[in-house]
Amino acid sequence: GSGKGHFTKELVEMSQRVNAIEIDEGLCHATKKAVEPFQNIKVIHEDILKFSFPKNTDYKIFGNIPYNISTDIVKKIAFDSQAKYSYLIVERGFAKRLQNTQRALGLLLMVEMDIKILKKVPRAYFHP
Repeated sequence: GSGKGHFTKELVEMSQRVNAIEIDEGLCHATKKAVEPFQNIKVIHEDILKFSFPKNTDYKIFGNIPYNISTDIVKKIAFDSQAKYSYLIVERGFAKRLQNTQRALGLLLMVEMDIKILKKVPRAYFHP
């Protein structure tokens, strides 16, 4: 989700077009407020697990996804989206499990995605 809009605002400033999806109505409002001056964003109040991704490959997915539904979101992206790239901020242990082809999830995703850990994000950047 777009959360309070901090990360989303950075994306809007460097992108031609952004669709921000957020399930929480209050956070949706916060995102809209954070990106108010920009015309290249659409804030969508919807559950990502029910969202219909575009049928083309001319987009990328960025997200800081909640741990409790990380597996469901990753599967949704892997099997329902045609995104050229997906960049997700996830808990480190979960990222390692995604890379492990000895585990069912890693093996399943291996066919659809090339999973890489690009950078460790310090705890100080997260709230709560």
